[in-house]
Amino acid sequence: MIESSQTPQTIQIGPRRLTSRFFLAPLAGYTHLAFRVMLRRLGGLGLATTDLVQGQMLISETRKSMELVATSPEDRPLTVQIFSGVTDQLVAAAKWLEDRDYEAIDINMGCPMAKVNGSGGGARLMCNTDGATEMVGRVIDAVELPVTVKMRLGWDRENLTAPQLAAALENIGVAAVTVHGRTREQGFGGSVNRDGIRQTVDAVSSMPIVANGDVRTPEEAFSMIEETGCAAVAIGRGAMLDPWIFRKLQDMECGRTATEPSAEEQIQFLSDHFHQMREQHGDYSCMLFRKFAAWYGVRLGVPEDLEDRLRRFESATEFDELVGQIRQRHGQRECQIPTALIRVPNGPVEHW
Repeated sequence: MIESSQTPQTIQIGPRRLTSRFFLAPLAGYTHLAFRVMLRRLGGLGLATTDLVQGQMLISETRKSMELVATSPEDRPLTVQIFSGVTDQLVAAAKWLEDRDYEAIDINMGCPMAKVNGSGGGARLMCNTDGATEMVGRVIDAVELPVTVKMRLGWDRENLTAPQLAAALENIGVAAVTVHGRTREQGFGGSVNRDGIRQTVDAVSSMPIVANGDVRTPEEAFSMIEETGCAAVAIGRGAMLDPWIFRKLQDMECGRTATEPSAEEQIQFLSDHFHQMREQHGDYSCMLFRKFAAWYGVRLGVPEDLEDRLRRFESATEFDELVGQIRQRHGQRECQIPTALIRVPNGPVEHW
């Protein structure tokens, strides 16, 4: 049952009053500055969070870390997600962000990747509730910015520590917790455990719990709220599959009919996305953009020969010529929702 309040529901996280309860979750390699700005222009997005940034790399201001935290006045409200298994690195990274006028900090306790867990960060932190709570408390004490945490339900099905950890984090002043409804053992496979998210919601007093996982349609976003009691929903792959999902959610909350984007609007999104990326990366954006070729190809019904050229174009001029041809030949191939084209790690999770 979708409730129509004639106005989007706002949510308070720390000192920030967010105009929508539907957020963009980090999606490694995709939810970069250009994509975030494009979604904001479509409307309905309450909050975006950067891809996770390793604490020491941020302090050292490596090229990659600077790209990940790159932002603009249009890219607001924004939270920067950091990770590390070393408390002093997290504290230093948080101070670095505060000194440069970022708005909020999110600590990652949900990443299942071995290179993150192996250093004691990501989902590994959930194995020691007391240690994780102490680490986050050190960050909170070091900065004035609101601090949030993203976690999974636990390491595996025998260790569903999210409710206990969320309650402990609320007690030390964490502003909100995002829960991905899978364990680290599941990786990105299997189904999201909404009951586990509900148990986390029930474990806290008033701290907002943001639910995350397998929300690909507006209807799934609303049912997530109804079934879990969460205060907000963070959408990752669902926003890649349908960049207009936040606009649709806003329309539905306001009692309007959610409409699909026209072919021209989708093609313009393709063009603007590349040129927005080019503002940050220059000619290097040609290579960076190629990972989106298959996604746009299927989404827009681009003939395979043009999709192949999207994988190999080398200049902005060539890209603009391609867009012109896509306009002329749009629909020559059956359009689909390109679910399988958002890459996540596969194979045994132990090998990630």
